[in-house]
Amino acid sequence: MNKKLAVVLKADKDIGTGHLMRVKSLLRHIDGVDFYLFTDSLSTELEAFATEYKSIIRGKVCELVSAIKTLSPDLILIDHYFLDYDFEKELFKDFKIAVIDDLERRHLCHVLFDQGRDKTELNYKGLVPENTLLCVGYHYNFIKPEFAKIKTTPSQSGKLRVLVNFGGSDPAHACLYTVQSIIKAQLYKEYDITVYSGISNPDHDKITELLKDIREIKHFRHCNDILKEFEKTDLAVGACGGMFVERILARLPAINVEIADNQKGCGNFVKNFNLGVVMSVDELKDEQILSKSLENVNRNRSIYAHNCANVYDSCGLLNVAEVLKKFLDTKGSDSIF
Repeated sequence: MNKKLAVVLKADKDIGTGHLMRVKSLLRHIDGVDFYLFTDSLSTELEAFATEYKSIIRGKVCELVSAIKTLSPDLILIDHYFLDYDFEKELFKDFKIAVIDDLERRHLCHVLFDQGRDKTELNYKGLVPENTLLCVGYHYNFIKPEFAKIKTTPSQSGKLRVLVNFGGSDPAHACLYTVQSIIKAQLYKEYDITVYSGISNPDHDKITELLKDIREIKHFRHCNDILKEFEKTDLAVGACGGMFVERILARLPAINVEIADNQKGCGNFVKNFNLGVVMSVDELKDEQILSKSLENVNRNRSIYAHNCANVYDSCGLLNVAEVLKKFLDTKGSDSIF
């Protein structure tokens, strides 16, 4: 009989698309296990990407606790920005709990993952039990190892190819502002531009309308193979979410924008390691700033690409999977290997 892993997350038009996708990448490296998704919010568009689950259980937070107890999983994996200690205390005594986080919150879990490059165990001192296994920093991330092996193909037009993407939901409207500035500055005459507005982007229709007569700009809602897209990309403009680490691992020079509270600090990280250019959401509205920032990325792209190398462990996702597999193989709710 297969072991059971319960995944707890939310993924809707407001937040969580990246969580759903990074867990999806992780689960493909865990064999012989049945996966169950417990969610208090899952949009119809994103449910189409939750294909690896034996069942999807929806409900209020209190109902999810009861449903998880009924399932009696061998391990619970929580990747949810609105659930922490208060949720976990209802389950900790009877089940093994693994948490994915980067907000440095209080947790009651057996193992915690935080892919922040500069994070250490000290960041969670006093926030988790003393015997919690802390897997934080360079060696742990949720990015497919293939990103580190990407080789950029030559541009057929001779122009630099720019990829614009701000994740699945983009609550800050950053993609819309970027497209508006691109149009104002007519940057599509200088660059080959591809825009992915995001599966849950509230501005998708507006962006579609803006670009309907500009054939030079390619516009899509979602990318099914971002690895191949990166192969034909020279520069990028994007958020500091899940794709932020993908760009770094792929050594893709970029303009990086913090668009959510959980991304705060990424800009300083980029500056400290000289990995690319940092812009604010408001600056995206200024076509001159955007134009100069793209020039900066182009001018220094070899430096940025070089600095991106070795910032993250290319086997980070496999390292996370190995830890989870060991926890699945241990017995008892408080077992630490």
